[in-house]
Amino acid sequence: MNNAWLRNSIRDFEPYRVPAINEHTVINANESPYNALDFPFVKAEFLRRLEQTPTYRYPDPFAEELRAALAAYVGCQSQEVLVGNGGDEIINLVMNTFLNPGDTLLVHTPTFDIYGIDASVIGANVVEVPNLPGFRHDRQTFLDKVKELQPKVTVLCNPNNPTGEILPLEYVEDILRASANPVLIDEAYLEFSGQDSIISKLQTYDNLIVLRTLSKAFGMAGLRVGYGVANKAVIDALSLTKLVYNMNVFSQDMALSVMAHRDEVLQHNVPPTIAARTYLMEQLSAIDGVTVYPSVTNFVLVHVTDGAAMIDALQKADICVRFYKAADLQNCIRITVTTQEVMERVVAVFQKEAAHA
Repeated sequence: MNNAWLRNSIRDFEPYRVPAINEHTVINANESPYNALDFPFVKAEFLRRLEQTPTYRYPDPFAEELRAALAAYVGCQSQEVLVGNGGDEIINLVMNTFLNPGDTLLVHTPTFDIYGIDASVIGANVVEVPNLPGFRHDRQTFLDKVKELQPKVTVLCNPNNPTGEILPLEYVEDILRASANPVLIDEAYLEFSGQDSIISKLQTYDNLIVLRTLSKAFGMAGLRVGYGVANKAVIDALSLTKLVYNMNVFSQDMALSVMAHRDEVLQHNVPPTIAARTYLMEQLSAIDGVTVYPSVTNFVLVHVTDGAAMIDALQKADICVRFYKAADLQNCIRITVTTQEVMERVVAVFQKEAAHA
């Protein structure tokens, strides 16, 4: 193909790639180990809805019933919610709604790659504020950059992927007050953190956009249900370029079934994940040569002396984790927290590899 056909901003573009997986224990993508259809009450509700769903009809373009259920869950009005095909679609809509070529997106790093990728496709300028040593968010420098640059869009991943750090709501409010433009707060992992959502401040800040998802704590990554929360005017703006029928009927039915029993699902999924996270962090912290970074999510980032050797050992144990090539994440491994049994297997591999080092 003639490369000149491509839009200028993607001629040298490196897309987000999902690596091939050969292992059977897959803990590389922060997925839940719990299948939503394994809950009898959820499955019964889903089948009931499915029987009443005509597949020949287009889905509700704004998923109005689901919109209302999600609003009830997070404590806002239904018109302040936009349902997307995963959180990725909400991120894409934010970037395409507010960024022009040459505008500035401000992010901290390391963080979720998609923010910068989507902005780069548009031709925006991505400004990164690196973490302090120990993967601690550089709060003052980031705040100063917001004031100095007044970025067209600012993004905070809170809790942050891949570091697991969470920032207090007071600091998030500092960022919102400092910016005259939209600020996206990605709360994909909030259910594991024990911290309240910044959604409680929605009426105070008209530039606030919050990203949430059912992929993590609710175990619905395969059904792609994310949602954005903002004031109605912002939601209306984000809807301008949304695909008309972006949410298929099956995902809407399944999400409604889970939302109908959300308390039971969360009570089943979250406490054991937190317990397994505590176990993993304590055990790995006791191993020489392993640095464990604090996490309030369903994953833990660790640094090892020889990342390649540890990845090889994990692969031989039939375990797939996330390993990074980026310079600021050299020899870092991100481990998705799943069941206690899987975490014990991971710890055993780390202990055995450390003993051979």
